[in-house]
Amino acid sequence: MNKRNLTGLLLAAAVILISCLIPGTEQLGAAGVRAIGLVAAFLILLIFEALPIIITCLIFVALLPLLGITDSFNAALSGFSNQVVFFILASFGIAEAFAKVPLTTRMLAFLLRKFGRNIRTILLSMMVCAAVLSSIVSNVPTCAIFMALGLKFLEFYDREEDRRRTGRAFMIAIPVASMIGGMITPAGSSINLLAISLLEQHAGTTITFVQWMAYGIPLTLVMLPAAWFLASLVFRPAEIDRQQVHSFLQKLEAEIPKKIQGAERKVLILTLVMLVLWIASSWVPSINVMVVAVLGCCAMFLPGIQVLDCRSFFREVSWDSFFLVGAVLSIGGAMVSSGVSAWITGLLPSARIPLPIFLGFITLLVFLLLVLIPVAPSLVTLMATPVISLCAAAGYSPALGMLILALAAGNCYLLPLDTVTLLTYGTGYYKMSDMPKCTVWLQLFMILAVSLLFPLILRLAPLG
Repeated sequence: MNKRNLTGLLLAAAVILISCLIPGTEQLGAAGVRAIGLVAAFLILLIFEALPIIITCLIFVALLPLLGITDSFNAALSGFSNQVVFFILASFGIAEAFAKVPLTTRMLAFLLRKFGRNIRTILLSMMVCAAVLSSIVSNVPTCAIFMALGLKFLEFYDREEDRRRTGRAFMIAIPVASMIGGMITPAGSSINLLAISLLEQHAGTTITFVQWMAYGIPLTLVMLPAAWFLASLVFRPAEIDRQQVHSFLQKLEAEIPKKIQGAERKVLILTLVMLVLWIASSWVPSINVMVVAVLGCCAMFLPGIQVLDCRSFFREVSWDSFFLVGAVLSIGGAMVSSGVSAWITGLLPSARIPLPIFLGFITLLVFLLLVLIPVAPSLVTLMATPVISLCAAAGYSPALGMLILALAAGNCYLLPLDTVTLLTYGTGYYKMSDMPKCTVWLQLFMILAVSLLFPLILRLAPLG
């Protein structure tokens, strides 16, 4: 254990101890204070990488009943029974199916043939592909797939300085594009489905698949070009000559059969069936988006299809992500039950606010809270009740507030502390301080885009 790890452990232990010594107030009880301390300690261990993520998650789930934040260990494990956790498992399976066939490489090669004139358009092509795939596959495995393609592309640079400069642009742009693409449909991110689930639980209403797309698609269409422009402007990837572009394209095309066949056709058909069912769920309430994803993943294993096998599936699943989301949902649920959400609700304004200002306020609030709680599922769970209350006080639909909460929380890239950004951060091409040079401007742009765009969409696609 190095000095950094030890520092993280000591800080986390100190925070938990202090939270146990602070008495509760009338507004926030002792259990709520301990819950806040536990979240702070949890984030410290993640940031300092003091322990393996899975071990950190198990320790903090066990601390919930030990510190009296939950009544029992069963209650502490409630996050792992959330349907979102199993959607994440299914997403990794679907992503592995895509990785086994050349669909994503075929799509990237097509875009490069059409638009791969220089390094900036190559970056754009990769970001567009990542965003499109992320609309139907969770952003974590999507980012993993395109990170591998990006690393393959960087091999064409001879000078180390050029490779590192370009790698910084690509390794930041790919997770950002994956998160932006995750806004397109509810299936694009587990955060979206979590928000819908919490909306149904707390407000008794929902957002249909098509309604979500009515807001997610336009926002993505303005956010993705902005992300590409900022990544190109701030990090200035090194140009390569046309011959190198042509060589990279030839290398990709050599891996792709000329015609779609066999396993690739099966994956394409199953994906289209899932997409049709997801869209149909807007009118057929009995169709559950997450159930469709789980069954679609299972279909990849069936005799006659057999695109996936259990060994490769278990190998490719990010168990860090699985345990992190389960633990975060458990801790977030404990914060709600211990009164932290109600306490936050009391701190928020309760007056009617003009719609553009209301939209911008919620988006800004989520981005500010992501600095303190940079784990989106935990933040969405914690803020669901306050946002729904804020909507009621302002006279707006709770579905609108939860939609914005999910979309803003899904763009958790101010610092590389989210599961998606941590994938590329591990490549070593950029430092933690590099990401905000680009992403802080992107988050400010999103606040403006939501404030101006959503009032127009609301007239055409009202939310219940």
